[in-house]
Amino acid sequence: MARMSEVSRAYLAVGIAMVSVSFASIFIKWSESPPFIIAAYRLGLSCLLLLPLMLWVNGFSDMMRFTRKELMLVVLSGVALTFHFELWIVSLSLTLVATSVILVTSHPLFVAAVSHFLLKEEVKRVAVVGIVIAFGGVVVLYAGDYSSGGESLLGDMLAFVGGLFAGVYFLSGRVARQTIGVVPYAFSVYALSTVLLFFSAALAGDKLAVSDPRELGLFFLMALIPTILGHTMFNYALKKVPAHIISTSVLGEPIGASLLAYMLLPDEVPTVWVVAGGALVILGLYLVLALGYGPAVRQEEVID
Repeated sequence: MARMSEVSRAYLAVGIAMVSVSFASIFIKWSESPPFIIAAYRLGLSCLLLLPLMLWVNGFSDMMRFTRKELMLVVLSGVALTFHFELWIVSLSLTLVATSVILVTSHPLFVAAVSHFLLKEEVKRVAVVGIVIAFGGVVVLYAGDYSSGGESLLGDMLAFVGGLFAGVYFLSGRVARQTIGVVPYAFSVYALSTVLLFFSAALAGDKLAVSDPRELGLFFLMALIPTILGHTMFNYALKKVPAHIISTSVLGEPIGASLLAYMLLPDEVPTVWVVAGGALVILGLYLVLALGYGPAVRQEEVID
C-alpha cells in the first residue's frame, strides 16, 4: 500500500512538472539578458530556493557521503544540464518557440533505447509505438519550419542537440536517484551547472552582475516554476518512474509552450503543422503514460 502511494505521488509529480516546464520558453523570450546569464541565474536562484530544504534534510551531510559512482553521476548530470540549457536557450533566439521546444524534447527514442539496453528497464511494445508516434509528431513540426532555412535551421539543430543532452541528464538522474535523495541530488546538480554556466558567460564576455528588477523577477520565476516545480519534480519521480517514461512526458512541454506562446507572444502563431504535430504528440503520450507502464506499476504494488 505504501509503495502504491509512492508511485501515485511520482506520477502526480510528473503531471505538475509537465505543466511547469511549459512556462520556461515564455520567460526566456521575455528576458533581454544573454543566454548563458539567463541559465546561470535560473539555476543559481533554484539553489537558493532549495537551500532551506537542504538544511531541513541534512542534505549537505548526504553530499559529503557521495560515493565515487554517485559523484560521477552528479557531475555527468550537471554537465549535461549545462549543455542542454546553453544550446536550447540560444536556439530560442533563432527559431520559433514551438519548433525549438519540440526539437529539444525529441530525445525519447534515445532515452528508451539506453533505458532498455543499459538500465535493463522494460520498454513495452505499446510504449514503443507511443514513442514512435510522438516522435513522428516532432518530425511533422520540424517539417513545417524546414523551408525557413538560415538561422531557423541553426536554431533547430541547436535545439535537437540540446535535447540529446537532456536525454543524458534524465538517464544519469534515473541511476543517481536510486541512492541519492531528491533534494541533495537536485541541489548538487544545479549548483555545479550554475558554476559552469557562469564560467561560460565569462568566456563569452557577458556582464555577470544583473541588477535590473525586471530581469531578476523573470529569473526568479524561471527558478520557481519550470525548475523547482518542473525539473525537480521530474527528478523526484525518477526514482519510481523509468527514464523513458519521464523523457516522453517532457513531450507534453511543446503543447503547453505553444499554447502559451500563442496567448502571450504576438509573433508566435501556431500553424497547421503545429496543430497536426501536436495531435500526434498527445496521442503518443497517451499510449506511453496510460498504457505503456500500467502493468509494471501494478506488479510493483502487489509485490511490495
